[in-house]
Amino acid sequence: MDHLRRRATCDGDLSVTKWSSLGLWPLLLLLPLVLIGLAEASAQPTAADFERFKTRIDEAIRAVGSQSRLKSIPPNRREQLAEFVSGNMLFVLLHELGHTTIGELDLPVLGREEDAADSFASLTLINIKSEFSAHVLAEAAKGWFMAERRDKKEGEPVVYYDEHGLNQQRAYQIVCYMVGADPVRFKELAEETKLPKDRQESCSADYRKAAKSWGGLLQPHVRAADQPTTKIDAIYGEAKGNLEIAAQIARSIRLLDGVAAQSSKLVTWPAPFSLEMQTCGFINAKWDESTRKLTLCYELAEDFAELYRDYGIPRRESRARKSR
Repeated sequence: MDHLRRRATCDGDLSVTKWSSLGLWPLLLLLPLVLIGLAEASAQPTAADFERFKTRIDEAIRAVGSQSRLKSIPPNRREQLAEFVSGNMLFVLLHELGHTTIGELDLPVLGREEDAADSFASLTLINIKSEFSAHVLAEAAKGWFMAERRDKKEGEPVVYYDEHGLNQQRAYQIVCYMVGADPVRFKELAEETKLPKDRQESCSADYRKAAKSWGGLLQPHVRAADQPTTKIDAIYGEAKGNLEIAAQIARSIRLLDGVAAQSSKLVTWPAPFSLEMQTCGFINAKWDESTRKLTLCYELAEDFAELYRDYGIPRRESRARKSR
């Protein structure tokens, strides 16, 4: 299923402003943790695991920040952009993996499959139960709010017949799942996004029903210890022009490898498939059953960075930051 971001933006200008997103890719080191939320509690990452990942991320951000094109970007601004882009890239990857899971495991879907894929992505990140996963999921919700503002400014028509929900609907449903999972922890997010009190109260039912549905459907497909693993390849395609640096970073931090390994370990799949990053010539991410590939386009990260640059709301610099 397509996750199209409307238009290609791959041009010949590698400006510092436009490509400040290049400093964001190291934060995606945490992708190997994503699917752990589908496993048993004993498989949850430990604090030590998390700190090792965080150390690698910090080192990578410092290394990338030393490049001449990125030196003029303040470190705190790079971190804010990183959190936004990584949150949205994580959400897109998991959304498409939701489509893969539904199709490959022949799962029933009551309602729109796009909504089911969104709930898969949201619940997976919530179930990791780390500050980082919760934060990037909130950034994904904010991305849909920003996309709504961009569409209005650019005069994009509201397509009521589309297979996807409207941008604000998708954003609020993510927030609702989070509030439903933990109303105290995510009270501030609900207030920031102006989710009404009466809707907040009904979100616990949304979360419980979605969690029960996905848990029940996935349980028969959880791989037993004595079952063979399915081959899932992680492929990094050739990058073109301005996207080459981003591709090199993604490859060096093994962006897809962890997700492929965890998917193979946790689920019994009917046949091998692959996760691939490539230059597409347009902004997109999709699962293609005919080629058995889940593809993330390198152009997608650029679009998220531009979205944040043009429509993101700067955070208060004095606000204390929680440990990720």
